[in-house]
Amino acid sequence: MSFDYKELEEQLAIACNDVHQDFLRRFNSDIYISAGGARLEIFINDLQKEFEGAAMSFLKKYNLEKDTEAKKRILTITKLYAKKCIEDFSKI
Repeated sequence: MSFDYKELEEQLAIACNDVHQDFLRRFNSDIYISAGGARLEIFINDLQKEFEGAAMSFLKKYNLEKDTEAKKRILTITKLYAKKCIEDFSKI
C-alpha cells in the first residue's frame, strides 16, 4: 500500500499540538494543581488518554487500523508529543 506517511505525520503533529494546548489551558485553570502534587497521577492518566484518543482517531480517519507501519509511526509521534507535554508542564 502506497501511503504518504509524511503528510499523516504532519497532520498528527498539528492534532498533538492541539491536545498539548488544551492541557495547557486546563492546567492553567487549576484543574490539576493541588498541594503536594496529589493530582499528578490524574494529570498523567488524562494526558495519556487524550494522546491515545488522538492516535486512534487518526488511524480510523485514514482507515489505517490494520496498517502496522502507520500504527507504529502514529504511536511514536503521540508518545513524543506526550513526553514533550509532560516536560513543559514540569517547568511550570
